[in-house]
Amino acid sequence: MGEKHQRYLIDFNDIPSERQRMPELEVETRKTNFEEVELGFSMEKAQEEARRCLSCRRCLGCGLCLAICQPKAIVFEQEDELIELTVDRIVIAPEVAGFSPLVNESVNVVSAFQFERMLSPHGPYGGVIMRPFDGEVPQKIAFIVDGAINDNGHYLLSYTMQEVLLAFRRVNDVAITIFVFNKEKAKEALGSEIKEGIAIKEGQIKEVKEKEETKNPLVIFIEDGEKREEEFDLAVSAQLPKISTYLKDLGRKLGLSMDNKTLMDTPHPPLIETSLSDIFFAGLIL
Repeated sequence: MGEKHQRYLIDFNDIPSERQRMPELEVETRKTNFEEVELGFSMEKAQEEARRCLSCRRCLGCGLCLAICQPKAIVFEQEDELIELTVDRIVIAPEVAGFSPLVNESVNVVSAFQFERMLSPHGPYGGVIMRPFDGEVPQKIAFIVDGAINDNGHYLLSYTMQEVLLAFRRVNDVAITIFVFNKEKAKEALGSEIKEGIAIKEGQIKEVKEKEETKNPLVIFIEDGEKREEEFDLAVSAQLPKISTYLKDLGRKLGLSMDNKTLMDTPHPPLIETSLSDIFFAGLIL
């Protein structure tokens, strides 16, 4: 078995930005005193400089990751290789297609599961809610709940409302808009937690676009029979997990059909036998 993709560096146009220049005393002033030459950054300049190192999305070869990696698991000289393994059993774990068809490649639109990782204190952002594009804390967030509510719809709605309330408590003065097909069910899921600053809109989402200059998500929707649009700093797409095309293709190669299978909503999915001995599914309802 080998890697699905070879290792590569993703090209992000937003980083790295130019390094901030340290303010210094003028030469003429230095001649007459022994004061510190470097004046230090202002609050604004310090924040701009800190954003350059917000996350290592591009390897600059600084070696800091190697210095702090206690298991010494980072090998800069490592090259791609194809590894053949002989195993007794194969467990196929579900790879999830996280985004709904409404979401394009907008950098500031995330899935509900990505947002959950953002909320986690052990996640990539340390529990701080921020825009992936520039690290800014969003002041206006949209939650788009999948309109195709099935038997597990109550789970999706409840799960999303928990994220809404966590976001409302984490970000000061945040404005949250929830787009759902049934406003009453959303109100029931929120219960007594409905607060000023959380709006619920019932209508059909037509499209989510990205504004080129700000990278803000622009939600286009139908409300009361009229087409409307609203701009947000961050959008969260909430949908039930779906099996990815890659996993379906893998199943076909092994002679297993996964077209009519769905994912289980549990952190501890059981192993399920398949038509082939020693090959199992993890977390799939047959």
